[in-house]
Amino acid sequence: MSTDFQSRLLYEQTTSAIIQEESPVTVNSTIYALRFLYPGASNHTTGRVRITCTYRDDDQFEAHAGVIERWTDKGWIILDDYTGDVYGFHSMQEFRKRLLEHTQSFILGIPLTIINENISDKSLNISVRKKFDLKTTTTEKKQKKEDKYKIEEKKPTTPKDHHDDDDDDLDWL
Repeated sequence: MSTDFQSRLLYEQTTSAIIQEESPVTVNSTIYALRFLYPGASNHTTGRVRITCTYRDDDQFEAHAGVIERWTDKGWIILDDYTGDVYGFHSMQEFRKRLLEHTQSFILGIPLTIINENISDKSLNISVRKKFDLKTTTTEKKQKKEDKYKIEEKKPTTPKDHHDDDDDDLDWL
């Protein structure tokens, strides 16, 4: 399976705020240029992605929120939110790297466990009912079942019976 996906960090912005006299909450926003090849495609696609990480980095790194957005002609649209373990990372760089892997997984339709082999279905709390592959197949058209009820059409007996312009006789249509 081709996983041709390239990213380049364009720029980064970071700010911190102290809320209720606790350790600072930091927001880090990064913009990436992407170049990728959809499975089965012959030409690369390009795009822009913004990854925003909200965290605390006091005694232990705490990943509080992560948002992945993609630029479109309609503006920024959300691709995904991080809702995993608050203590799942040791640094902001590790957190951001995982969100970039989420981006690749989402855009290419490839499971995260294939993109990063160190991640397991168990660590992601994913229960896999049935494994499947992404082979292209043709489907057979299903025949429609015949209706049990047939509707009879009401037609006027003669055109002159329906020459008025009020709506009381539309049931003949």
